[in-house]
Amino acid sequence: MSYYYEYYIGYEDTQTGIIYPYGPYNCQGKLKPIVEKSRSFASDLHNSFSRIDSGCISEELRKEFEYENWKGEKQIDVKYLYFEDLPNSDYIKKGYFLIEDVQAYEQGGCDDLFYHIISPIVYAEKMRNELTFGKNQPKKDIEGEEYTEPNASDYMYYAVPDYNCKEYEVSQIKEAVNMLYDYDFFEDNNKRIVILETEG
Repeated sequence: MSYYYEYYIGYEDTQTGIIYPYGPYNCQGKLKPIVEKSRSFASDLHNSFSRIDSGCISEELRKEFEYENWKGEKQIDVKYLYFEDLPNSDYIKKGYFLIEDVQAYEQGGCDDLFYHIISPIVYAEKMRNELTFGKNQPKKDIEGEEYTEPNASDYMYYAVPDYNCKEYEVSQIKEAVNMLYDYDFFEDNNKRIVILETEG
């Protein structure tokens, strides 16, 4: 059975602390997630969210998310995070990648480009070792198979978007909020944007 993490836009009335859904809504008036990720591909962004206190749940929020559990009891499992508390949204990863991986990526055939990424500090040390001691020599692994660890000269500096990271999910959320943001509604009415999260 699939397990999904879904994110929506909501708002808090800062005078009462009560949280409401904000959107987006489709043409039938149904609340839709701005990001939906299956557990297999989701980041750990959902761990940043906190459960909404029962006294802070609006009737509108209840209407959208309340359900009956297996005991026949009404239940609402919604978490929230203030918009300004979202982490960094830069999903462009920069560093040193294996040249052969970059070549395969640019030809559309590499799915594990981020497996061999190293930082500039590690690259500099690998290069120093290579210039001092020469290229890496073949070794045997625990199963007796011979392998050679990549040399500094096997890497190149590269920047690439990572669509499976937390930062990309955050960038999608921020983009949706920016599209739907209404200055008059939020600035003149004591409203604070929150991101809502459900899972299951």
